[in-house]
Amino acid sequence: QEWNLATDKYLGVKYDIATVMQAKPLLKEALQAAVGLPVDRDIPLIGFIGRLEEQKGSDILYAAIPKFISMNVQIVILGTGRKKF
Repeated sequence: QEWNLATDKYLGVKYDIATVMQAKPLLKEALQAAVGLPVDRDIPLIGFIGRLEEQKGSDILYAAIPKFISMNVQIVILGTGRKKF
């Protein structure tokens, strides 16, 4: 079975090609609220879901975080793996 954005039970707002531009900001705001970030459509949000291992690029993201700290950027990371990350 393929993942379907129009029927996925885990999405608070379901969407398709015709409604994606209306749904995405709502989903972003819901994520921001759920993880305790300021809710703001204008702040860029970087999301990473995966194992926290070099194989998945976690080392690249980890190295880039200090650069993002000085910018008005939000970062959400979800995963298991090495404590280094």
